Amino acid sequence: MKGFLYQQKPAKRRRPKFLVLRKPKYRSFSDIITLVKRGMRRIGLCCLDFLRHEAFVPKLAAFLCFGGILFGAAFLVYFAIASPAVPPENLVSALKDVAAYYQDPGNSYASSVVVLPPEEEQEWAVLSTYPAQEDPMGAGTQVEDRSSDIEYHIRPGETLSEIAYTYNISYEALAYYNNITNANRIRVGTMIRIPSLENVKALEVELASRPQRVQTAPVKTVTKTVKIAYESRNNGDVSGSGITVQFSIVDPPPESFQSFEWNFGDGKRGFRPNPSYEYTIPKTYVASLTARDAAGTVYKSNPLYIDIPHPGSVVEHSTTKFITLSSPDEYFVIYGSISKVSRYPDIASAPLDLSESDQFLTKIRFKRPGFYGITAREADNREQYYSVFVSPVPTMHADVATENYNWYRTQYNTGTQSNCGPASASMAIGWSLGKYFSVSSVRQAIGWHGDGGTSFEELIRVIKAQGATAAIQPLKTVQNIKDVIDSGSIAIVLFHTSGVRATRSDPASDLFGKYYNDSVGHYIIIKGYSLDGEYFVIHDPIPSDWAVNSFRYGDELSMIGRNRYYASAELLNSLRRRDMIVVPRQMGP
Repeated sequence: MKGFLYQQKPAKRRRPKFLVLRKPKYRSFSDIITLVKRGMRRIGLCCLDFLRHEAFVPKLAAFLCFGGILFGAAFLVYFAIASPAVPPENLVSALKDVAAYYQDPGNSYASSVVVLPPEEEQEWAVLSTYPAQEDPMGAGTQVEDRSSDIEYHIRPGETLSEIAYTYNISYEALAYYNNITNANRIRVGTMIRIPSLENVKALEVELASRPQRVQTAPVKTVTKTVKIAYESRNNGDVSGSGITVQFSIVDPPPESFQSFEWNFGDGKRGFRPNPSYEYTIPKTYVASLTARDAAGTVYKSNPLYIDIPHPGSVVEHSTTKFITLSSPDEYFVIYGSISKVSRYPDIASAPLDLSESDQFLTKIRFKRPGFYGITAREADNREQYYSVFVSPVPTMHADVATENYNWYRTQYNTGTQSNCGPASASMAIGWSLGKYFSVSSVRQAIGWHGDGGTSFEELIRVIKAQGATAAIQPLKTVQNIKDVIDSGSIAIVLFHTSGVRATRSDPASDLFGKYYNDSVGHYIIIKGYSLDGEYFVIHDPIPSDWAVNSFRYGDELSMIGRNRYYASAELLNSLRRRDMIVVPRQMGP
C-alpha cells in the first residue's frame, strides 16, 4: 500500500545460555547439586574471561596493592608517634604487685624494694630484688647465674689469674678450658669462656684424671696455730727514720717454743722470740711467724698487715700538690716554668696549651681531660711536682682546688678482699681530718665475720673513733647528693655493681663508667657531681683485683678508681640502701 512503511518486528535478544531459566527437569537432590556446580563453574569462567581481556584490571590491582602498603606504613608510624603511653600509675601498680610476690617467704627471693619518685615526678619507678641469703647491710659477693658458660672479653690490665679468682676457678682449669698455652700473650678484647658450675666440676674430674708425676708421699707434720701481734712507733710516719715495729707472741707464750722464724714481708727474716724491725719503703707488708716446739710440732701464725703509706697520702710529709680542675675550660698558674710532663717524651708532645704564658708565670690549659703529672721549676728555683686532674665535664667537687695530700684509698695490697667498706672509711677519715688511718687498721678495728661484709654502723663507729663526724642521711634523689657536696661533705653509699655500666675503652683515658666486671655489693664514695646532674664523681676502691692491680693514671701517682664518673640515675637505681653516710670536712683547706 502506498505510503505504508513496512517495519520488520525486531528479533528477541537471546539470553546467554547459562542464564536461561528453564523448567527444572531434575527431581532428585543430587541433580540439583550438580546443576548448581555447573552454574558456578560457568560464572567463574565468565569472570576469568572478563579479567583477562579488560586492560584496566591489572592496573587497578597494582594500584590497590601499592595503596594498601602505603596505608599500612602510615598507620604504623602514626601508632608509634601518637599512641598514648601506658599510664605511670599502671606501671607503679605492677611493680608493687611484683614486689609483694618477691616478699613472699616461699619464693627464692625474700627481699625487695620499690623505689618511687616524688609525687610531682610520677614518671618512673624501680624494683630491686636481692637473694634471701644475701646480707643487704654488707658488701660481700652476690651469687651469679652460672648455669651456662659466660662469654668474657679481656679488659686492659686484666690477667687470667685475676679472672679465675673472680669466678672461683683454678687458673689451670680456666686455661685448659680455653686451650690457652701462654697466658702472657692474651690480647685485650680476646673472648674467653667462663665455664658453668657443671662444667667446672667436669673440668676438675678431667684434670684430676690426667697422668701426673709420681712423687714420694711427704712426711705428715702436725701443724697448730700461734697468735701474734705488733706495736709500732710513729705509725704512718714516712720521714727518714721510717717506723719501728715490735713483734710479740700472744698465745701460746714464747717459752713454749724452741725455734722461731719471723717473715717480715720484705724478704728479711728474724729468729728471736720478740724481734723489732724497721720499715722505710711505702708499702703494705705481710708479716708472719713459723715456730716449733720440743716435740717438733709446727705452729703457723696469723698474718699481720703493716702499712707504710705513700708520702702523698700523709699530709705532714707530702711534697706533691694535688690540683683539681672542675672543667676542661679551667687552667692553673705556675710561678715558674715546666720542666717535665709524666709519660711524655717532651713538653711539646704533651696536650698542653701554654699560649697565654709569659716569662714570669706559666698559664696551663689542658687539651684533654684526665690525670697529668707536672714537674715545675718555680721562681725560687725549687722543683715542685703537681698531680693535676682535669674533669671531662663541668663539675662541682668536694675537694679544694689545691691540696697537699691524696686521700684516695684502694683495696690494693690490703691483705684481703671485701675491704671496700674499710677503704671507704679510711678515705672518709683522711678527707675529714687530713689524718692517715690505713685500710688494714680499719679492718682490724671492725674484725671479720661472714664473707667480710661490713655495715654502715660499723663504718661509722670506726670513723667517729678517730675523731671525725659521721651521720646517716636519706638518699632518694640527685638533689640529696648535691646538698651534701655543696655543704662541703662527702657521702659513702652501698650499691650493686651490676647496675652501673662499665666503660668499653681504656679506663685510664675514659673516666665514664666502672672499670671492672664484678657483680657484687660494693661501697664507694661520692665526692662530686656534674652541673647538669647526669653524673656523680666517684672514688671507687677496686672491688675485684684487690690483690694485684697497682695500675696508676697518667700522673703516675693516682691509682685507678679515683675520680670515676657514674651515671646518677644508674647509681641511684642500684643502691642497696636508700641512705648514705655523710662525712663533713673538719680540717681547714
